[in-house]
Amino acid sequence: PVVIITPETGTMGIGLGGFQEANQMPMFQEFTKYQVHLNNPNRMAEFTGRCFDRALSEMGPTQINIPRDLFYGEIDVEIPEPMHLDRGPGGEQTLDEATALLANAKFPVIVSGGGVVNAGGVDACKALAERLGSPVVNSYLHNDSFPASHSLWCGPLGYQGSKAGMKLISQADVVLALGTRLGPFGTLPQYDLDYWPSTAKIIQVDADHRMLGLVKKVSVGICGDAKASAEAMLGRLEGVALASDKNKEERAAKIAAAKKEWEQELDGWIHEKDAFSEDAIKKAGQDFLHPRQVLRELEKAMPEDVMVSTDIGNINSVANSYLRFEKPRSFFAAMSFGNCGYAFPTIIGAKVAAPDRPAIAYAGDGAWGMSMGEVMTCVREDIPTTAIVFNNGQWGAEKKNQVDFYNQRFVAGELDNQSFANIARAMGAEG
Repeated sequence: PVVIITPETGTMGIGLGGFQEANQMPMFQEFTKYQVHLNNPNRMAEFTGRCFDRALSEMGPTQINIPRDLFYGEIDVEIPEPMHLDRGPGGEQTLDEATALLANAKFPVIVSGGGVVNAGGVDACKALAERLGSPVVNSYLHNDSFPASHSLWCGPLGYQGSKAGMKLISQADVVLALGTRLGPFGTLPQYDLDYWPSTAKIIQVDADHRMLGLVKKVSVGICGDAKASAEAMLGRLEGVALASDKNKEERAAKIAAAKKEWEQELDGWIHEKDAFSEDAIKKAGQDFLHPRQVLRELEKAMPEDVMVSTDIGNINSVANSYLRFEKPRSFFAAMSFGNCGYAFPTIIGAKVAAPDRPAIAYAGDGAWGMSMGEVMTCVREDIPTTAIVFNNGQWGAEKKNQVDFYNQRFVAGELDNQSFANIARAMGAEG
């Protein structure tokens, strides 16, 4: 949740084309959950309180637009108390229907999404998975929604996700999508695997009723809090004989085998094998590390309790296969909005919020060029963060499109970079 405070031209200058005047409300409309323009100073507390309440209840950005002359002065108003929304687990009927599907499922699979993290529901998800003996996959770029050390964790779905998770969910007869909208980019076919189980019954739990059945057809839609819903379903399953109890050991062996096979593949997958990549590797010579090689080693070297943010681009997308976490609120990604230059400013904010946790940003050289000025912010404000820049001298995602769709007719894809380490040192940082 974010509250955006946007200063506006003073009330007596609106419409006159004064200094920095712009019609700001439409600019923010597409990515805010609520907007309000302050038209009277006596409504300052009311509007500000509502922006904070809506940001929390809608789980997204809100905006209060304030003319500059209304930032000053004195008012006599009541400061509203925060309003916390108690969503609850969902309706009794839909919970009963979902529980019946889970009880009769022979191969249930849980998709644990960002709603699980927001609700503080990882432990509830874990308890439900253990009762079902169900493999758990992370929804796209929510790799911190289930502990990676757990035997039932099978990795993330979506672009450059886990083959183990994809192979296992393809066998599901019931999918519990817990706290996820099942976004289209997160359920794409991958590695030539069209893995989404087209005949499975889908139970979707989301706090926003508008997300239920939006992307995937669902059998049961539950509008509720992910944690409360998981606890309610687990309570209903207490003492119930499950169809999946009969093959629990067999499924556990399948889970372990799929994960082992995927880890072995990642160990041996040093670089891409397509013709263009092979040719680029030959031209580069022996002085460079391959991105997958680096990502695997970084995975092994990650400190305990780490927070990681990733930018967009090919290398950061590939990192989806290698980022594993033990606790929620550890992974921050640009998601399907795909805003370039996202990672470094985001991890700075995360470090300020959690100063005792290690903070690492992954960025390609193109994205780094958009955000590296914030190194001075970190130095000035003493915010110790680590940025790992994948310097391949190109806008990799755009160049890949030109390889795939334009017969390698390259336009504006190359980047001739100076030493980022030297630039960091010039700003007062280590590099």
